[in-house]
Amino acid sequence: MENFSDQEKKITNNNRWLKWTFLEAGTRAVNKALQKVIGVTSSSIGHTFYAIFLVGLVQTVVGSAVIIFKKKKVLVESTHLIGALLFGILAFFCTTVSFIVFLYGGEVGVNTFIITLSIVPGAFIDWIFFKHRLFTRQWLGVMIAIWSGYFVLNCPSLKEVMHLPLWVFLSLATMMAVAINQGITQKIKRIDPMVKNFWGGLMTAILGIGGLLWFNLHYSLNFSDFIRGFPSKLIWISIIFGIIVILMWIFNLLAYKGGAYIALKKLVMNGSYLTMAMIIGILLFGEAFTIYKLLGFLFYCFAFILMDSKTWNFITGKFQVVSK
Repeated sequence: MENFSDQEKKITNNNRWLKWTFLEAGTRAVNKALQKVIGVTSSSIGHTFYAIFLVGLVQTVVGSAVIIFKKKKVLVESTHLIGALLFGILAFFCTTVSFIVFLYGGEVGVNTFIITLSIVPGAFIDWIFFKHRLFTRQWLGVMIAIWSGYFVLNCPSLKEVMHLPLWVFLSLATMMAVAINQGITQKIKRIDPMVKNFWGGLMTAILGIGGLLWFNLHYSLNFSDFIRGFPSKLIWISIIFGIIVILMWIFNLLAYKGGAYIALKKLVMNGSYLTMAMIIGILLFGEAFTIYKLLGFLFYCFAFILMDSKTWNFITGKFQVVSK
């Protein structure tokens, strides 16, 4: 029979995907802060389209440079190619909506928390498409995670839910898109990270410039004047945003290569991401820290313990050792 130290060592060895997940959470938190800055600084949705174009352009240029340097093939099998393009389309949607959320006064902490609820549709995607069965204890963890989101929204009544700000519902739409993209990532997890960045970034850039052209035609603006009037600060922020997105996508892919499941990975990543984002929102943007947010965080911790079998076995094993 294994002693407890052997069990602990085995748990550590089998959780290599955790470090990539924590790194992904950190890059997401930084990008959330940058989204807030871009959303607050932008004066129109046209600015957000231009910022997204720059983000996609950075991904495409860096991705192609690495591919050429490493002599990788940019034309991959059809499943991976289509998956990377679909990922780019949904990433464009998520980024656009996120900028709009902050353009309409959204909070970093609450927006992040709503998006973390993607573990719910993610669990169904995991179950239906990848046959990763969730046990009763794990489903309870998902339910507690949902409950934590309800607390962060200050426990609204049904009537209050119907009158929540627009940015809350936009955050819910982003949540669904994020869950689908996690499914796509798991499906194409064997693709080279930089090839994924190239095709996904190219699609984001194309859609970004397309949205920008539509905006200028729709409002009969002079395109060159619009570009010259784009705040220079946003150009540099968008470039930094693009670089961090590259790292975020790489960490996301490496987590799945390390054996992560959608629901479990999302719970770990979301708990870390949520904590970092709430701290950033409080310290940098003066967002309120309430008892509801604290309870939501505690619920997330409990949900993680229930969801992760290795963590559950580790903790219950500790209790068994103490009881002896």
